[in-house]
Amino acid sequence: MKEKELEDYFIDTIEHISESCYWGEIERFERQYILPIKNGRIIADVMIWHKDGTGTCVEIKTGTNNRNDDLMGISQLLLYGTVMEELLTKLPRLVLVRPEISPLTFTMIERFNLPIALLQLTDNKCIYLSNGTKNNTT
Repeated sequence: MKEKELEDYFIDTIEHISESCYWGEIERFERQYILPIKNGRIIADVMIWHKDGTGTCVEIKTGTNNRNDDLMGISQLLLYGTVMEELLTKLPRLVLVRPEISPLTFTMIERFNLPIALLQLTDNKCIYLSNGTKNNTT
């Protein structure tokens, strides 16, 4: 599955995913959201604003167990979180969406207590793994 296809599927099921993962009711969302920064441009695959005032930044990667994709996604999410925290006045939920979650990636996120959740998404299953950090709680 290509990244755009996985993003399309994520968008098609976004309300169900948000409800199932307890992210909160969606106020609005934007694909390929350009984050406001000086001297450059960064784009989150999906940015979600929730009715409770929280936000969720989503990065989608499709390389099968590709360590570089995972590392790129993690670094992108940390950057998005830094930028969006200023706009939302709290750290947004950061979610890496993959067709398959690497155990090493999960261990790294958990070991270093990174504020990133993992969502394994395919056309026949959805597994959400939160590392236990207080992402976006009020």
